[in-house]
Amino acid sequence: MIRLVSFELRKMLIRRVWLAIVACLVISAIFFIDHYPSGMNSILAVNKQKPELIAAHLGPVRADLAERYAPTLKLERAEDSIGTDEEKIERIFQQKYASAAYLANLFDGGLNELRAQKILMESQGQEGTYIYKDITKQLGMMERLDPPGFYVTTDWDNLFRFMSNSPATLFIGFVLVLALAPLYAGEASYRMDALILSSRYGRRNIVAAKLLAGLLFTVGWVTAFYGGCALLSCMPFGFVGWDAPLNSYLNDSPYAMTQLQGFLLQYAIALMGSCGLLLLTALISAAFRSSFSSLGFALVLVILPLITFPGVLGKIMLLFPTHILASRKLIESYKSFNLFNNPVLYLPLSIIVMVILGIVILVLIPKAFERRLKV
Repeated sequence: MIRLVSFELRKMLIRRVWLAIVACLVISAIFFIDHYPSGMNSILAVNKQKPELIAAHLGPVRADLAERYAPTLKLERAEDSIGTDEEKIERIFQQKYASAAYLANLFDGGLNELRAQKILMESQGQEGTYIYKDITKQLGMMERLDPPGFYVTTDWDNLFRFMSNSPATLFIGFVLVLALAPLYAGEASYRMDALILSSRYGRRNIVAAKLLAGLLFTVGWVTAFYGGCALLSCMPFGFVGWDAPLNSYLNDSPYAMTQLQGFLLQYAIALMGSCGLLLLTALISAAFRSSFSSLGFALVLVILPLITFPGVLGKIMLLFPTHILASRKLIESYKSFNLFNNPVLYLPLSIIVMVILGIVILVLIPKAFERRLKV
């Protein structure tokens, strides 16, 4: 089995796949380098120049400082202002502190609104409704969090934003389908069908070896991409802000995590979505004799997140593997689904759906491949 897996893995790592990997990593590097501070134009630069100033104010927002710096929110963006470095350091710090205070006020206002809604529904005897259960669940999660404070997390902000937007998800998906589309369909091109039918290893073992090689490639590529982007975004700044609360950037997130924990969760979610894409691509590949046909259909799966679907279809598509690849959506805010009058969060529901989808596809792949071989 090890020889089979190694052989299938070598077949995936052809020149065009390596070129795609290098191109995706180079474009990602250009993005992060372009966002590095140039002069005194970022809170990251302020932290490097005056670390004692930042360190003295990290943590929960102080009411007296929030009131003092609040007028700076009405001024121009401090990073774009003109002045000496010392003047810009003070402006950037004050404006960022005032922004943190503003977000903390929004957080408290949201909690008060949820509490008011809950009290109102209780007075109307609506405790058994889905909306009441959903509000109660959200309120319970948000009350366990501290309000957003003042932290330096711009490096993590850039990382979260890039990894969850179209370029990164398309990069991951494109490389995966480029490598995996010929997984089974490619055997017809190489005229390996007859050999597989008479193989001493057995068709089931060959199917399993191909899937295992696909899994190793998927885990390796997603890990390399996420790890490389994390190093590019955060290492030049010493991973500053790694222990800051997640809601200091994702202000509506109901999860009590640090930036690092949130990123690792985002990576795990993306890996789950990538494994779902692996299985769907493998099923398509098993059903088609042409590698180009399977590649074309698989690419459609990758671009689906760019399309907005209305109503119930749109909600169903949120649970599709390539939507889950945009992993920040699962943790950036409170999002629930109504299942039998009970609220189920987006994240655990997506895990359940991926497990069920995986089981179904694992049953279908050998059948589809064997049927195509016989034809």
